[in-house]
This record gives sequence, C-alpha cells and structure tokens, in this order.
Amino acid sequence: MAAEGTRGTKTQSLSLRLDPKTKFILEFMARIKGQSLTTVVERAINAAAADVGIGPKWDDEGEDIDQPNWTEFWDPNEGVRTLNLFSNPYYPTTFDEDELRAFTINHWPFFYASSSHGELKPDFIEILWPNIERYLQIWRENVTTNRLAAGEAMKADLSSAGVEAPDWPPKIPKLFSPTDLDDDD
Repeated sequence: MAAEGTRGTKTQSLSLRLDPKTKFILEFMARIKGQSLTTVVERAINAAAADVGIGPKWDDEGEDIDQPNWTEFWDPNEGVRTLNLFSNPYYPTTFDEDELRAFTINHWPFFYASSSHGELKPDFIEILWPNIERYLQIWRENVTTNRLAAGEAMKADLSSAGVEAPDWPPKIPKLFSPTDLDDDD
C-alpha cells in the first residue's frame, strides 16, 4: 500500500457514497470542531467500535461479561490480525477463511509456538503471510500426493530470509503399540 500525504504513517483510501444530509453533517462537525473530515470519521468509527464486542454478553448466572473488541485482535501485521480473529470461536468465518485456518493448523510449526495453536509466531508470519495464497495453492495441488510440499516451500522461504525454519514435518511422538506390552525385557 502506498503512503498518502505526509503524516509519516501509512494510510489507506476509503471511498464512500453519502446522501447530501450525511455529508453536510460531517462537514458541519469538521468545521465546528476544527478537524478534517478524515479525523471526524476516524473518531466516530473508534467511538462506535469500542462498543462492538464478540462472544457471549452474559455468563451462566446472567452477569455481564466483557466481550473482546477490535483492540484484542489488532496487530500491524495482517497475518497476525487474521489468526487472532480465527482464534476466537465466535468470529464468523467464510469457507475460504476456514480453509486458511485449517492450513495454518496443519502447518502449525510455521504459525504457532505449539500444536495447541495458542501463541503465534509473529516473526515467521511476517515473512510468510505475503505469500500465503501461494502456499495454499501448493497445499491444494499436492494434498493427496505430497502433503509436505507447502511446508517445504515455507521452510525454504524462511531460510532465504535468514531465519532458522522449524523442523518440518514436525516430530510425531511414538504411538503405543501392542509390542510395548511384551514382558521379554
């Protein structure tokens, strides 16, 4: 995304269609407060968003519960934001988002600190996320013939970025087998 203006931070454009009355209200507020239209809109959005939460509003006894709002999920990195949202079971997802979540869980060493999918690996995500669609495509194309292909691609990209990649595939603990019951030892 290209930076706009000279604020020193990256911004994004948003085009809106407003009826004449709403546009007048915004211009009126901006003039009276001595603010730009952008500042008025940003502050109104922030004020409204503070009251929007996700998940149950009450516990089993009918007591209010603090719902997480956007501040619980925000991160400058898009991949971290996305995975933060996916971690909340009340966040409504699409089919594509469900597929992406399944991909990150199947390839957890690249995105999470453990197989419990709790703590994220932001440094890995920052490197990998710009190419997430490519990794997903590799996974889709190879899921029945080489389930490790997308992981190998991510491992190579991390190594190219000078980052020590995780062990891939992850080591699977030895499973119990009937031979473990032999008394011959």
